[in-house]
Amino acid sequence: MSPESDAALKERILYLLEIEKLSRNEVMRQLKVGTRRLKRLLSGLSLARRKKPSSLEAFRPLLDQWYGLYPRLQATQIHRRLEEYGYKGGRSSVERFTRGWRIKKPLVYHQLDFIPGQEAQIDWFFTRLENLGYSALFLYVLSHSRYGFGKFYPRCSFEFFLAGHQETFRHLNGLARTHRYDNLKSVVLKHTPLKIDYNPQFLEFARHYGFKIHACNPYKGNEKGRVERLGRDVRESFLYARTFKDYDDINAQFIVWLDCRNARIHRSTGKTPVELLGTEKLLALPAARFDPSRIIQAVISKTALVEFETNRYSVPSNLSLKPCQILAYPERIEILVWGKTVARHKRSFDKLKTLSNPLHHEGLLNRSPLFKFKRILELIGSMDSGLNEFLSAQEDDAQRLQAAYEIFKLLKTHSRLVIISAVRELVSMKTYKTKSLLSLLGFTPKGPEAGELYPTDRSLLDIRYQERSLEEYDPDR
Repeated sequence: MSPESDAALKERILYLLEIEKLSRNEVMRQLKVGTRRLKRLLSGLSLARRKKPSSLEAFRPLLDQWYGLYPRLQATQIHRRLEEYGYKGGRSSVERFTRGWRIKKPLVYHQLDFIPGQEAQIDWFFTRLENLGYSALFLYVLSHSRYGFGKFYPRCSFEFFLAGHQETFRHLNGLARTHRYDNLKSVVLKHTPLKIDYNPQFLEFARHYGFKIHACNPYKGNEKGRVERLGRDVRESFLYARTFKDYDDINAQFIVWLDCRNARIHRSTGKTPVELLGTEKLLALPAARFDPSRIIQAVISKTALVEFETNRYSVPSNLSLKPCQILAYPERIEILVWGKTVARHKRSFDKLKTLSNPLHHEGLLNRSPLFKFKRILELIGSMDSGLNEFLSAQEDDAQRLQAAYEIFKLLKTHSRLVIISAVRELVSMKTYKTKSLLSLLGFTPKGPEAGELYPTDRSLLDIRYQERSLEEYDPDR
């Protein structure tokens, strides 16, 4: 083909592309030109392609507002938000359009200095241990001295959060004037740039001890770097390649590890945390006691049981279907109806267990004597394996029922732990008599039936003697 025809064809192609705004595929179809020839004719030319404005341009003010409040929003989160405003495009388009907002900028941190007693940093750290399962570690670090303290708990709920504070306060015999936290729910219910909603129960706790609350900015772990560093050392040093029998064992070993760590010279201060602890000007502890508890609203079931953390706890049977409050403490729970405590139980950390006090069923038991004794036998036997063995060792069913009833009556005057301990001692001695149990608990039989000896002639017990005159005594003595 001649050069003139190539030049004419080239002009036609340029006209269709730039004036008619056709695509290259449409130009090749109309002019019956192949891809290679089209590229050869247009080589060396820089053609301004049509750029369709993005449909996301309409949302630019909204995106500016969102990224101003939450700089770390991801493209997926933005896409979900835009769909609520009618956006029909795909996630990849949102990702390309918002790339400028999401470019990571270098972070610059400034070292924080604190005067003695000014501040402490507090946080939870979580781990899963071989014999203990899911465990929570409460950590408290004084910002000036770097002195650290902590304790492992089976839960991280509000009552354990307060108990961790109180355990630390007793250890230090004081507390810092300001406490720095991240946005955990025990402290902060909602955190926005304009307002922080604090947990009102925690505000009461802070007011009781007199400390100020400092909530870190969201996603700013560097603002409490001292306690973060201690948590990292616990994972990498203390927990590595160790096993623990129970919480008493892990906390005892943890105290030893903390003592060693607090006695080492800190690289920033050049002194040991123990040495600097003496310079901390801590707040004194208040004289009044603060009970670490959490309040849960509940309803008593038809069977006079209250469910808490999958376990069920008994209450007096006459309170069925009534609303109640559960006061959860680290080691026990109390159940209140109309502001009055109606039941106390040792807290269980098992799953799907029923903890029952036989005295709570007394009203139901009195309705049928036969059912009463059988139910008492069942309840007493389920309280402890030692009690079950003691009752099973009785000679017949009648004696088992009677022995269970005697133990049931003892619950009105003795605690369950005392009775269980006494029964276990008797079982260890292979003694299964209720009289032995009564004797062990301090009951002494009264009357002739208890084995007291009396003479046949009761007149022998009527002993009289002649009183001496006072004149017989020496007046000088």
